Amino acid sequence: MLKNVDSKRVLDFFREISKIPRCSGNEKEISDYLRNFALELDLEVIQDELLNIVIKKPGSIGYEKSPTVVLQGHMDMVCEKGTNSKHDFSKDPIELIEKEGFITGNDTTLGADDGIAVAMGMAILESDNIPHPPLELLITVREETDMSGALGLSSEILDGDMMINIDSEEEGILTVGSAGGVTVYATHMIEKEECDWNAYNVKFDGLKGGHSGMEIDKNRGNMIKVMNEFLSILSNKTKIKVGKFTSGSLDNAIPRSGEINLCVENNDREIFEFAKKELISKFKDVDGKITIEVDEINDKEVWSETIFSDITKMISEIPTGVFSFVNGSNLVESSNNLALIKEKDEEIYLEISIRSSDVAKEKEIVDKCIQILDENNFESKLDSSYPSWEYKAVSPLRDLAQKIYKKMYKEEIETLVVHAGLECGAISSQYPNMDIISIGPNITGAHTPKEKMDLKSVERVYEYVLELLKEIK
Repeated sequence: MLKNVDSKRVLDFFREISKIPRCSGNEKEISDYLRNFALELDLEVIQDELLNIVIKKPGSIGYEKSPTVVLQGHMDMVCEKGTNSKHDFSKDPIELIEKEGFITGNDTTLGADDGIAVAMGMAILESDNIPHPPLELLITVREETDMSGALGLSSEILDGDMMINIDSEEEGILTVGSAGGVTVYATHMIEKEECDWNAYNVKFDGLKGGHSGMEIDKNRGNMIKVMNEFLSILSNKTKIKVGKFTSGSLDNAIPRSGEINLCVENNDREIFEFAKKELISKFKDVDGKITIEVDEINDKEVWSETIFSDITKMISEIPTGVFSFVNGSNLVESSNNLALIKEKDEEIYLEISIRSSDVAKEKEIVDKCIQILDENNFESKLDSSYPSWEYKAVSPLRDLAQKIYKKMYKEEIETLVVHAGLECGAISSQYPNMDIISIGPNITGAHTPKEKMDLKSVERVYEYVLELLKEIK
């Protein structure tokens, strides 16, 4: 066993890359940084046209002819912040807060998903005293949006026989398969008119949100559905007209906040208090604490009644949450996330994220959503599909990972096929013979401003990765 593994360099690198803006789609600076890092170490590096990075390092003494191992993660991050945060993700470094053994952002996402993989890979490549087989560090772009980095990866850029993905978020879990999925994009033309009634802006916040795959079964609540229910309650008390309905930010995040602009015929503010109480009572069992703020505004532009009906009816009918479980177990097989709705280019624009490990079930959900969208006069298209990562009956890397974990921690590692789209699926579609596993340290609240990483867990997982590399000979 490796003794007294120094993970200080891992955290040094994590702090360094946290200074570089790297929202999905804005990876040029971090990609160039990684390229320069490799060149300074005199390592072979490939930066492809998508800005994916591959850094190659020969095996250490005694490992020159060992199987090549790919260490893999993604350089981009979800950029989410609290309602009152002034953080500008396009230029501001992530403000790191280290306290009581954990590290977080300051009311922003942390970027441990998946900055910690980048940092571990850099620390391993930099070191001269870690025994390891030939290595390829693959760091991709746009994992958090459309996986176009992994999906667009050349089938000739890697030589690896095995791959360790470091994009899982629970220590003690060995991920060996994942769901595939597709995103539905839809639009509805809107026309606006002036309203004579009093106008209000209603802000909603407080739901926990989270990853729309890994946390879809955790009763997080969907703010788009919550806001739609608020309108339903309010419309039973007075006539209303809506001019704005915005919620959600990414197709892989459960909406947790949003806002509505509306006009009401009855100007008694008590109807808002009534609607608040009814709404909070109805959703009292979801994770989080719903907050609602109502302010009078001057903007009195609203949609026509027909458009209002189409949009609210569509929201009420589109399924969201778990669609099916695996053979009556508690493992999610298929799900749907009504992820985003906003006004864009004089249209209502929305995204729906569908995941499944069963191709037939995925098609069933897609067909259902398309039918509902069609019936409510939306135009829709499918895009951003990604393949599932199928479980392999024979996997020497999985066997080795299980053996080493038990040797190190005197207990079995849990093996799991997860309900999330991992880059492993995209990469395995290009490299079908590659033996792949996914691991990672404890990270909670990913994709939200509550994202938090356990520093002791980082140390243990880093030690585990090094032990794996040592045994691949």
